[in-house]
Amino acid sequence: MKSTIRMPRTRRAFTLVELLVVIAIIGILVALLLPAIQSAREAGRRAACQNTIRQWGVSMQNFHATLNRLPEPLRTNPRRVWVVYTWPYMEDQTQAAAFDQSTHFYLPPNTITSTFDGTYAKQIPAYYCASDRPGAMWTGDIYWRCRGNYVINWGQFAMPGVGPYVAPDPTWTAQYGLAPFGLEDFATATLPRVVRFKDFTDGTSHTMLLSETVCTAADDTYDIRGDMLNDGEGCTEYMTIDTPNSGTDITPYLHNGGKNLQDDPPALIGAYAHKAARSRHPGGVNVIMADCSLRFINNDIALDLWRAMGTMNGGEVVSDSAN
Repeated sequence: MKSTIRMPRTRRAFTLVELLVVIAIIGILVALLLPAIQSAREAGRRAACQNTIRQWGVSMQNFHATLNRLPEPLRTNPRRVWVVYTWPYMEDQTQAAAFDQSTHFYLPPNTITSTFDGTYAKQIPAYYCASDRPGAMWTGDIYWRCRGNYVINWGQFAMPGVGPYVAPDPTWTAQYGLAPFGLEDFATATLPRVVRFKDFTDGTSHTMLLSETVCTAADDTYDIRGDMLNDGEGCTEYMTIDTPNSGTDITPYLHNGGKNLQDDPPALIGAYAHKAARSRHPGGVNVIMADCSLRFINNDIALDLWRAMGTMNGGEVVSDSAN
């Protein structure tokens, strides 16, 4: 019987053209998939930010429930800001206990110069928006401290280093409505205004308490954006002078020749400090209203509506669905 010998089949290899086609298809699929992945990641970061800013809103609600007033926005005798008062209501008793209420924020043990050992330099996750730069610090001078992304509503006021705190529009008067946070006489930082929810004649659901700011691109950049723990001009507040993520911020603290870093919003050196609410979220900013409801405010909101949401007693009509 004659045996049959089977010869192995020769496998045909990819040609160069076929290989290039496969690579091109993979590249197209990756290009299509990458934005979806980035969008999903940002959605997660935005949700985390919303959860954090809501915690700050709840802490203010609890502070008010205990003391029948909102926390002071800032004061200079001794120097500190609203964050210090809300630590216990953020379930951060350790931070609250470590802070010496009898002295300024920039003195020991609150701040240990040029080190990260002070209470003000202890990083708290609730300071940071996940879409920006978690862990951002201020090392622009010897008083090292945490930066952060959450700031209080100061309304339409600009804040000079010397002289009264004034509105950018000289025709503006208090009869047009006040923000929830400010100074009793609009001038003296030792006289923070006492505000209670009963003062919100526009309604707590129509008045903003907190929004976002951005941290600068480098810890050692001398720039107030993100300096939320400082009572200096324009540091721990946002203003409704400009709509979210718009306008040019003004600050006396911009010691880089007035030049902006690549990822920074525009800013100029000036005496009358103010900054817009800003975030790294595409399209807008997160806002907590006085009733602790959360809103995402689009960048294209009408300026009049944005300013109306910044006052607690201006008498404006603000829709519950405004965004």
